[in-house]
Amino acid sequence: MRLLKKLTNLLNKITFKNIKILIIILIFSPNFVHSFKSDAEYAFLIEYETDQVLYEKNSRKKIYPASMSKLMTLYILFDYLEKNIISLDEKIFISENAWRKGGAVSDSSTMFAEVSSYISVENIIRGIVIQSGNDACIAIAEAISGSEEIFSDEMNSYAKILGMNDTNFTNSTGLHNDNHYSTPHDMIILAKSLIKDFPNFYHYFSERNFTWNGIFQPNRNNLLGNNLGIDGLKTGKTDQSGYSMIVSSEKNNIRLIGIVSGLTSRDSRTTEMKKLINFGQKSFKKYNLFTNNDIVKEIKVWEGKKKYLKMLISEDISLLLNIRTRKNLNAKLIFSEPIIAPIKENQIIGELILFNDEEEIMNSNLISGENIERNNFFGRTLQKIEYLIN
Repeated sequence: MRLLKKLTNLLNKITFKNIKILIIILIFSPNFVHSFKSDAEYAFLIEYETDQVLYEKNSRKKIYPASMSKLMTLYILFDYLEKNIISLDEKIFISENAWRKGGAVSDSSTMFAEVSSYISVENIIRGIVIQSGNDACIAIAEAISGSEEIFSDEMNSYAKILGMNDTNFTNSTGLHNDNHYSTPHDMIILAKSLIKDFPNFYHYFSERNFTWNGIFQPNRNNLLGNNLGIDGLKTGKTDQSGYSMIVSSEKNNIRLIGIVSGLTSRDSRTTEMKKLINFGQKSFKKYNLFTNNDIVKEIKVWEGKKKYLKMLISEDISLLLNIRTRKNLNAKLIFSEPIIAPIKENQIIGELILFNDEEEIMNSNLISGENIERNNFFGRTLQKIEYLIN
């Protein structure tokens, strides 16, 4: 509530005369400073609802995503399920290619599918999510596209649609290829899209174990169900990528998505992810800054039957603010003057942009609070004279 009062009081104290852009800066300085640093080579943490960045280290640099790539294979599979192109009980054929390339050579990432067998789509999902099965990924790629090579083209098409602009896939599994790469930023986009677009399938990521072909395997995400509220998503490891992990956690009605990569061991991966999520949960607090239709300012209207217009917030605005470190919350209010009638209620008349220091964290439209009709000729003439004099 104090934040809201500080924002609105500052906004109300400022007059708008012949200005195109107004910048208001609020500074919140808690009593002590605490800095966080991840030992991972790459780390990125966002708040799910607003995409607010809570921590960033090399998030735009290229990584080899390893088995985290399987999230895109799952995204495509979920999309086909959502569109009723395939069904959960449909049987998928395990080709010799899927069996040999995905599991027979190495049992490190396989669901132990038997060659020439048929497995339901639902069990294929579990084989990918829980057991990180390369054989399961290749089988679904062949079922959907005919070959893994063609499927990788489809993966790249989906990536482009999602805005993963620095990503290229060459296979469905994440097995190393120099041309198979992404960034922590892009992988966060993919993880968020999975949760947002396919809520009916997200529960698979929180399943603890799966037994197939008589072989029990626990979920490779060893942070599931701990007190950090982690309920997905995927681990990864190749010699070239190092140990990596992308997770989502929900606690106190706040969902965070984090990724670490480039670590040297499974234990260091676990430690760094715990540190990252704990930092987000313990160091930030959600503040409700504005409610839909809050009045930001009354501004002058020209050539209208009314002289002033209420400028309103168009949506509820909440932010996570760091309660331990010195941070600047910057609000940039943008609109053009003069505001000229006629004006319709709920008409977009400006934009409110919020920054954390210099980083934009969200923007929202500013709308008019009422209809204002155009004044008659005599009234407009008097206002034009007033405008020129002032």
